Amino acid sequence: MTIKERIQNTLSDPGKRAPSIGAAFLLSLTVLFFGPSYMYYGNILEIPYFYSDMIWIFLAYSLAAAAIISAILLILKGTIHQRAVALVSALGLLFWIQGHVLVWDYGVLDGREIIWNDYLLNGIIDSAVWIAVLGVALFKAPSIYKHIAVASVLLLLVQGGGLAAEVYQAPDEPEWKSYAIGYDDTTMFEFSKEQNVVILVLDAFRSDIFQEIIDENDEYREMFDGFIYYRNAAGGYPHTDASIPLILTGEYYDNSIPRSEFVKTTFSNNSIPQTLMKNGYRVDLYPLLQHTIYQSKEVASNIGISERGQVDRVTDAMKGTIELQHLTLFRYMPHFLKSHFHFMPFVGTNRGDSTPHDLAFYNTLISEFNVSSEEKTFKFYHNVGPHGPLNLNADLHYEDLPFNETGYKEQAKASLKISGELVKQLKEHDIYEDSLIIIVGDHGALSAGHGVQNIVNTDLLSIGPALDGDEYRENWRMVAQGTPLVLVKPFNASGHLSISDAPVSLGDVPRTITSELQIPDEFSGQSILSINESDTRERKYFQYLSTNKSGQYYLELDYLPPLREYSINGHSWFRNSWAPTVQIYEPGQGLIPLPVYKSETEILFGKEGNAQTYQLAGWSGPEEGFTWTDGHNAVLAVQPENTDSDLALKITASPYLSGEALDQQRVTVYVNEHWVGEWLFDQPGTQEKTVLIPHNVLEGEIQYIAFEFPDATSPKDLGRSEDERDLAIAVHSMEIEGGQLWTQT
Repeated sequence: MTIKERIQNTLSDPGKRAPSIGAAFLLSLTVLFFGPSYMYYGNILEIPYFYSDMIWIFLAYSLAAAAIISAILLILKGTIHQRAVALVSALGLLFWIQGHVLVWDYGVLDGREIIWNDYLLNGIIDSAVWIAVLGVALFKAPSIYKHIAVASVLLLLVQGGGLAAEVYQAPDEPEWKSYAIGYDDTTMFEFSKEQNVVILVLDAFRSDIFQEIIDENDEYREMFDGFIYYRNAAGGYPHTDASIPLILTGEYYDNSIPRSEFVKTTFSNNSIPQTLMKNGYRVDLYPLLQHTIYQSKEVASNIGISERGQVDRVTDAMKGTIELQHLTLFRYMPHFLKSHFHFMPFVGTNRGDSTPHDLAFYNTLISEFNVSSEEKTFKFYHNVGPHGPLNLNADLHYEDLPFNETGYKEQAKASLKISGELVKQLKEHDIYEDSLIIIVGDHGALSAGHGVQNIVNTDLLSIGPALDGDEYRENWRMVAQGTPLVLVKPFNASGHLSISDAPVSLGDVPRTITSELQIPDEFSGQSILSINESDTRERKYFQYLSTNKSGQYYLELDYLPPLREYSINGHSWFRNSWAPTVQIYEPGQGLIPLPVYKSETEILFGKEGNAQTYQLAGWSGPEEGFTWTDGHNAVLAVQPENTDSDLALKITASPYLSGEALDQQRVTVYVNEHWVGEWLFDQPGTQEKTVLIPHNVLEGEIQYIAFEFPDATSPKDLGRSEDERDLAIAVHSMEIEGGQLWTQT
């Protein structure tokens, strides 16, 4: 018998063909087709590629892989063949289980480091499942072999049905994907001899870090000749999605309409790009995330020039396929392998890129800068800045930097050097004086080791106002994320970098530009250059709710998570300047009033609960069945339906004792600044505590309930994990009853 005949006999064996092909297709389609397809439709509004362009690549990869795996399996013989088929089918099953059942919450992949050791239990569960399934496949292969074909088909049908449901529920492809963004190197840095306006966004650049850098090295101070450093700046949001529209339109997104609709409406009706286009400027926009701007020829000169060509779409499809495959592997791999596939997708800083986004920006800036535009010019650039992943050192060399304060500052210096090169080029081409330059962070930063530094006043930075008249700590994460860098170089300005503590906001950028250009506008806010240090001004900020223990947030489809409004009165670096209001903006609803609390209604603090409506400050994100307090104080706002009699507060909570490391957690309870009682948690486990709220401390419609935790401690301080939250109690539920006198417990 010839080799050809042997191969034909092997491939034609019906007993081997069905299970081999079934197992091969289960594995290949699960990982190479269904996985990236699920990833796409779960993130359709953020992914800048078309599924219709990538589906053929998914199918080609899947079919090729299935053919190769099938051929290998069919060549094998006897029990080796059976075990190999069983293992391949088991892998297909395991990838599906990991991607759809054992889905752990690692937060949004936005470049920040994941503290892998905090998920050891998840890793143990994953490992146990993978070992068990692979063990059964290996040792029970002969008995399960005959069922593999049918089981594979059934699981593929389940995945097909699930994907069909995802496609049906997904919104339409956003309009902006149809247009090409003009990233022509020869025009990206083409400026006007007459007048230029430049906004350079350094993503996640925190204001206080700039202060540290210029204090430590005059080189960075000297880079910004003629600039004013507005130290007392406030952002609008903790992340990019709503911050970029705020910078370019001055409008705050309130969750009442889909984000894509808000971006389209505000950019088309009243935005800096649209206003300058109408006034004869060439407007070039270079966003880091395309969905943060509206791509239309009425908004920018380098957008909407033509529909994206076939060559561009094929190139994008290949890039998108690679990124989605990485994203799929991150989700489908067991915990202990996920770190090898962790990356930030869709922003040009992907795994394997030899040149980080900002370094490519710098190289193009040096090689292609020119002054040839006949029109006045507006340029908007959005760079990665010191946002993770941290991989660009101060010498502008690629380096894996530690994800801590040191690494953050190192990449911040790289961002400043790139910004300084832009300033240098403008000077060398004699257009610096005729340029208005605004360099901002779109938000501050929250990463391991980060926190607002004690530069202004150590005592004031460590305290905040308390409802009981004493001092309590506001969550430093709020301040760290809400204080972006703001640098402004007016027209014809020169001289050393100056510092101002005028109360400015990112929402002031549009009015600043039109004021300097003397263009009539309808923007809200004030010109940054007209605000004095002595001005008293209230600024607002919107914090994302629904965060997890790492401070990462959950995105709603085309909406932001629930937003808690904060009022900033005073210097933005002072924690006592930040006060939460009772205003919450729910996805699809916008502003919702604080609900009237009906007596004896249970407030639940877990993921499926309603407690976030009442939480003002000092709370971590909801977990399964409870929410930890975070810090030495926590505050609730409640509007009881009846305040004509005494009330009784009852909570169910568990203390953080960390085994036997802590003896107790003490809790002092205040209502409207009045002490009403104390609780002692000195035993582990869930406990019920009550306290009487006398009628004479009830004031107005809204009652503020504050808890003080003198024993709150972080697991990191105890050496238990990298969790930096100061934990005291995990609250499960709370009730308020009226008209009864309870014994305090």
